Amino acid sequence: MSILSQACHQNLYTLATTGPDNTHLQAPYIILGTIFAVAAAPDIPMPDVWLPWIFKSSAKLEDIQDLHSIHESAMGCLQWQLQQMRDEHIALFSELDYSEQKNSPLAQWMQGLLFAHTQLDKVWQIAWQAMLKSQHAEVEKLQKDLKHCLSVLSTFADIPFALTRLNSEAKTHLSAALPRIYQSLPEVLQTYVATSGQLIEYLPNQFETFIKP
Repeated sequence: MSILSQACHQNLYTLATTGPDNTHLQAPYIILGTIFAVAAAPDIPMPDVWLPWIFKSSAKLEDIQDLHSIHESAMGCLQWQLQQMRDEHIALFSELDYSEQKNSPLAQWMQGLLFAHTQLDKVWQIAWQAMLKSQHAEVEKLQKDLKHCLSVLSTFADIPFALTRLNSEAKTHLSAALPRIYQSLPEVLQTYVATSGQLIEYLPNQFETFIKP
């Protein structure tokens, strides 16, 4: 699926690349990765928490000319992503081709996802603690699943860096395996979302925490 197949994505892409505030916004693929992680969180944060993440750290709200349009487009993308997850349609955008370049669309999307996941670490930890208290038998398996997902996503967020951390033999092995691992990314993302979905059951009032714009 192309990011240009949906109006919300078209608008956000335009705002982030040629809009009057494009110098204040993160790259469009970073923003979309961020939105994916927000949508997948066990407890979705309020807009005033996560919307600042789509701006560069140097941005000042008083300098943003078209804040309403940016927020409206980002919220539209979030609603679309949530519906995709409800329908179990988890897939990479067609623009996220395999690439080993650090700043490729694929790498940027992964960077956005991981940045938001890090920002939401406390949310995930609260969900884990709630599940641990229930003594659920699958806690250990789910933790291993999430660790695997984050490891794969981190690799594609910066392949050159991931390779520098390995010895010569391991580097050769990973380099050869990367195209095959790339093909498994939709499954990895499905596992990431499914893990969150299982954690949601242990959070009180989960479905009361997100207010539509």
